[in-house]
Amino acid sequence: MSTTDFRPGEPTPRAPRGDLFETALHATLLEMPYNSAAEYHRVHGDGDPDPRLGAACVHQTIDTARRAESLGAPPATLLQEGRHVAAVFEDGGDIVVLDPYLLHLEPIRFPASEVAQGSSSVEVPAVPVRHDAEGRERPAKLIARYTGRADGYVIRLTYSRFSPTKNISVLSRHFSLRSSAVFVYDEFARDMTALLTHPEQTSVSVRAVSPDLRTTAEAVLPLHGFAERDFAAGDIWLRTGNGAMLHGSDGKAADVWRQLETSLSLDAATISDHLIGAARIYQRMADPSRDVASYPLDDE
Repeated sequence: MSTTDFRPGEPTPRAPRGDLFETALHATLLEMPYNSAAEYHRVHGDGDPDPRLGAACVHQTIDTARRAESLGAPPATLLQEGRHVAAVFEDGGDIVVLDPYLLHLEPIRFPASEVAQGSSSVEVPAVPVRHDAEGRERPAKLIARYTGRADGYVIRLTYSRFSPTKNISVLSRHFSLRSSAVFVYDEFARDMTALLTHPEQTSVSVRAVSPDLRTTAEAVLPLHGFAERDFAAGDIWLRTGNGAMLHGSDGKAADVWRQLETSLSLDAATISDHLIGAARIYQRMADPSRDVASYPLDDE
C-alpha cells in the first residue's frame, strides 16, 4: 500500500468527482463484510477462507484504500491506533478519511480551508438505520474531528448508533488517529498470536451490511469460558439490524440467518462452521488460565 505525507502548500490535485471515495467505501461495505474470525483460519488454520465471508477490519481498510486509488484517488496513508486502521487521503488540500469498519456511508471530508486553520468537524450518516419509540428513523452516525498540531495532526472518530431499549443514541466505538502513527503491515503482523488472543477479543463474528446499505446482520460466537467449552452451533447468537440479540436456534433468528445468507451468498451452515472453527483455533492458541470477559448479549 502506497503512502504519502501531507505537505502544507503542496496539495495534490483534487480527485475527480463522482464521488470515487464513496464508490470505494460502498463497494467494501457490500463486498467485504467485517469478519473477526477469518484471521484465525488464515494464520493458524487451512489458509484463506472463502472471500465472501469477509475479512478483519485492517483488511477492509486496505481494500477500500486500494479501490479508491484504482478509481483515481491520491495515494492513501494508513493510520493506526492499536488494532484499528483507517485510510487517509490528501485530496486537493482537503483531507478525506475512509473507515469501513465504522460503517459510515459518506466519506469524511475535512475542507482545505478548515484544515489550514487547524480545526474541522464533520458528521456523516452510518449503518444501521434503526427506529425510535415513535417509529422515526434513527441512522447511526460517525463524528470526525481534525485537530492540527505543530508536529502533525490528530483525527478523532466517534461512532454511535441508536439504542431502541434506551431510546437514545449511544457511543459504540472511538478511535484517535495521529499523523505520526503510520501503519506498517509487516510490523503489525509480526506477532499474530498476540493480536488474535488480545483481551479485547471476546468473540468471533461475521457482520454483513444489507444490499440497500440500511441495516446489518451479525452472527456472534462468544469466547468466554473457552478453556472448558466444546464449541458448537448452539453457541452462536444473532444480532438483528435493530440491535436485538437472538440465540441462533430461536425461531425469530431465521430472518437474520436469511439476511446473512443473502448478503454473503453462503448458507447458514457454512457461516456457523466458519465461526466454530475459528473459536476452536482460538481455544488451541490462548492461555487457558486467562479467560476473556463475557460478551454482552443484552438487546441494544
